[in-house]
Amino acid sequence: MNYKWLIRRLASVIIAIFVTIVISWALLEFSPYSPANYIMQFINPQDFAQKPELYASLIDYLNTLRPHGNPLINAVNYIWNTLHGNLGFSIISNVPVAELIAVALPWTLFIVVTSILISFFLGIRLGQKLGYLRGTKTDSVATVSLSILRSVPIYIYAVLLIYILAFIYHIFPTGGAYSIHVTPGFNLPFIASVLYHAFLPILTLTIVNLVGWILQMRANTIYVLGEDFVNFAEISGVKKDIIEKKYIGKNAILPLYTSLIISIGFSFSGSVFVEQTFSYPGVGNLLINSITSNDYPTEMGVFIIIIVAVIVGNLIADLTYSFLDPRAKVGEE
Repeated sequence: MNYKWLIRRLASVIIAIFVTIVISWALLEFSPYSPANYIMQFINPQDFAQKPELYASLIDYLNTLRPHGNPLINAVNYIWNTLHGNLGFSIISNVPVAELIAVALPWTLFIVVTSILISFFLGIRLGQKLGYLRGTKTDSVATVSLSILRSVPIYIYAVLLIYILAFIYHIFPTGGAYSIHVTPGFNLPFIASVLYHAFLPILTLTIVNLVGWILQMRANTIYVLGEDFVNFAEISGVKKDIIEKKYIGKNAILPLYTSLIISIGFSFSGSVFVEQTFSYPGVGNLLINSITSNDYPTEMGVFIIIIVAVIVGNLIADLTYSFLDPRAKVGEE
């Protein structure tokens, strides 16, 4: 391994995280919207004779929870606290943001990682088979259909699935992470309830990711089929199954490895719509609720988690790719 390259790569990761933290802080810190506007809608104006004064006092109270004063000092304090794991307190619930994220993150990781792994391994098999059918009518119809399905927004799939399978046929629940009638813990009823409630969110994310993996694997398979070493193996009399698995499949899947690792980070953004639709208590749902209520600290905390997930995923892909493909040496210019 080239250690100079590794140092430069780690330095770029640190700089990227630092810059994104600063940008996220600036966008939210200087937002014209106030969380006081959200809180005021729950107060009955008839109960207060002096609403403007009440509003002003509410803003003063919120300013004690949210940093104010010199923007430069605020930025330095926020970055320092963030690097030490202190993401502040939620303006709405007055609970540490790190605690809110720690509760929501496992639920999001469960549906995101599960859906990506299922869609990836199923997608590479279907994509490889489709690549062998290149130029046929089946390939043309399948490719056009998959391209159309890929253009459909993720929330459309979520709405259709919950409407058909939950509201019409009542096969699956309409929301939640588990039934209120089971006791949380490592027991069979709770695990079964979690899987039952997570089925539709996982299915939604799987459908969206599956289409992309099939199309990418199809394109890679067609490219590898035209390589000289494949033609030489066929002429040499190598068995078709060996050519399909070791020569074509292995080489066609390599370019998808980086996408697999990075997609875990990017799937956090897609889970926002899914979790909101299914009322799933993950990071995406937490982000939507914090945006709706203008809860600045929680917004910034979730943004940072998503950003770090993508950046770290990219770093892991770079460091581990050479283990799958010995031809690619880590740190080579």
